[in-house]
Amino acid sequence: MPLPLETRHSASGPLIRQFVRLAVISGVASAALLVAPVVSEARAGAQGPQGGLPPDDRVAASFVLARGRVPTAAEAAAWSAVAASPFSDLLARHRRQLDADETERRAVAAKSALDAFGPGSGPSPADGQTEPGTYLDAMRRHLQWLTDRPDEYAKVVQRAYRFVLRRDAYAQELDYWKRYSAKPFVLLAACIDDWARRNQPGLTVTSGPAAVNVNSPYLAAVRLSPAAAAEARAAAGFARTRGSASALARHVVMAGAEDVASVGGVHFAAAGAAGSREE
Repeated sequence: MPLPLETRHSASGPLIRQFVRLAVISGVASAALLVAPVVSEARAGAQGPQGGLPPDDRVAASFVLARGRVPTAAEAAAWSAVAASPFSDLLARHRRQLDADETERRAVAAKSALDAFGPGSGPSPADGQTEPGTYLDAMRRHLQWLTDRPDEYAKVVQRAYRFVLRRDAYAQELDYWKRYSAKPFVLLAACIDDWARRNQPGLTVTSGPAAVNVNSPYLAAVRLSPAAAAEARAAAGFARTRGSASALARHVVMAGAEDVASVGGVHFAAAGAAGSREE
């Protein structure tokens, strides 16, 4: 027989309080059991292979260096079994695949040329070339070509200023970039954009250290731990520079970036962002 309404109300207080206490204790215990494995897995994943990147980011960084782009979801899945491999092995795998796939090799060559010379550059010295190698190999050839032809490099610098700031580079700015090693169009654009955001240029002239932000819209960037950045640089064949500026060369892993600072000291590998060279 049900209790009278008043009796039920008076008796429910202690019962409800006891029930809530039991529920809270049970919930906390269950949560602890559920959360503990997740936290452990997250910490293990954050450390990654060899104390560097998580496996998926390792693969992404290798794609940026070897193919000038981040991998698709299907490619990342296909490479998951070798994600913990050293960077040197990952880059060697890319080389083998590119050597065997002329279509992909042509796509990488075209991407490297567009990233190096910029839009509207006319016929590229790389047109029709499908030389063996990676995006990084091709980019090095383009930068050497520009280094040997200062007048052509000045055109790339002008192209970057017009693209980012919608104006020509001033004479002082052309002289400014002569103090640095030759840089691909996309890296120039990223540096100019960072300077413009910090200085709101108007009629001012580019000055100060050349720097680039990992979040630049002109770059496809993959963040790296310091240890992974060092490994990626070594595998990519970047010589470790000496002297006071040596720290710069260990932050941005990209052809032409050896004398460019990373804003905030973030380590990352980079290539040109998709669509960052289209008018």
